[in-house]
Amino acid sequence: MNPYAILGSGVGTEDAASLCARLHTWHDAMVAHERRLRAGRAAHRCDEDCPHGEARTLWAEALATFGKRANDLAFLRSRATMRPEPPALSSRQSQSVAAELQP
Repeated sequence: MNPYAILGSGVGTEDAASLCARLHTWHDAMVAHERRLRAGRAAHRCDEDCPHGEARTLWAEALATFGKRANDLAFLRSRATMRPEPPALSSRQSQSVAAELQP
């Protein structure tokens, strides 16, 4: 069973149902993203569109919508409170940074 749907059904508002649908979509994207990161695929690094960034916003909305019950969303909470990785640099940006670091 979907923990987001269970939590949302307890609130019973349209806003809660909408948030639950967004949380479910985010969860699937986050799991896929983390699997790609663990697989070590260089093309799949964190960037500005990474699901990690959206976690903070969704966590804040979950707290506002569900109150203390939001703490049951351990996966979301853990991703929202983790330290973000810096975005991946393009090869051009990497060359620029390397040039700046050279004496």
